[in-house]
This record gives sequence, structure tokens and C-alpha cells, in this order.
Amino acid sequence: MEFMEQFRAIFPRLLIYLVVPFYLGLQFSYLAKDERKADRESNVGSYVLDALGLLFAVGVPVLFIVSSLALFKFGESHPEAMAALFRFGMMFFFFGVWWQFFGIMAIKAFRDRGVEINRNKYALFYAAAAVFISLNAFLGGEWFLKWASLIFFAGVSPVLMLSCRRMYKTFLVMAAVAFVIQTVGFVYLSAII
Repeated sequence: MEFMEQFRAIFPRLLIYLVVPFYLGLQFSYLAKDERKADRESNVGSYVLDALGLLFAVGVPVLFIVSSLALFKFGESHPEAMAALFRFGMMFFFFGVWWQFFGIMAIKAFRDRGVEINRNKYALFYAAAAVFISLNAFLGGEWFLKWASLIFFAGVSPVLMLSCRRMYKTFLVMAAVAFVIQTVGFVYLSAII
């Protein structure tokens, strides 16, 4: 089957995308650790942040790997349904990586609020991560994912010039916008598939 051969070829590159949710989980855990240091005692917020960290660092990769194994198993017998699911999954995962990346940037800015930051480090981290995501989109994504990636990469870059407090709020809004785009795409694709 052609679909399964394509999926097996692209699967290792999809595993590379798991770096982003794993890193987001680490950022949540670091933020929980900072909260505990600031309060000198554990509070509910730090436990919630730790749970979110575990969800993203472990839960998302496990869900991705288990669902990919299901595609391997059932793809041979239902190629059309699996091909549609795979295209939808690529879009969902791509936008998921962008909103998670914006979440990472928001958490980094939140942790650095009130401190003088090195803008070059922020710009280097943003550029490296955005190029990483964009290259993955360009190497195997649909045409609209390539344009969306370029728009996210170039359009959000000026946010890095803001103060940490404004950067935090702006990246939080961008994460919400990317999440809404992802969800609207989900509803649209669910309606036509």
C-alpha cells in the first residue's frame, strides 16, 4: 500500500516534532520549581504546573506513538480512512507544535519578568526553534502549512523587542490564536471527512 510506505518513511521525522511538547513540559516543571522556591512551600499551583509538565513531556509523546502504531496496524486494511486521518493529524500536530512553542516563549518571558534579559539569547532561541519547525513543515507538509509557518515565523518576530511582561502576554495570545486555528481546522476537517 502506498499510504503505509509514505507513513513509514515520514514517521522518523514526525518523532523529531516531539522535542517541542517535551521541552514545553520541562518549562512547566521549571516554572513549578520556581513557584515552590518563591513560596517556600508547595501550593496547588505548583502541583498543577507539575501535572501539565508531565502531561506534555510524557503524555503527548505516548499518545503520539500509540496512535502511530495504530496507523501502522490498521492502515493496510483501511487506507482511505487512514490517509485522511494522517493528513488531519499532520495539520493538528503542526499547529500544535506552534502553539506549544508560543507557550514555551510565554513561559520563558514570564520566568524572566522583572529581570534584565539578553535579547540576543531570546532571538537566537526563537529563530532556531522556528526554523526547526518550519523546516519540518517544508520537508513534508501541505502547502498551507508552509505558508502558515512562514507567517508565524516572520510575523511574530517583532514580539521579541517587547518587555518581558508584554512579551509574555503577547505570546500567550499567540498560543491561543494558534490553538483556535488548530481547533477550527479540526472542526472543518471533521465536517468534510
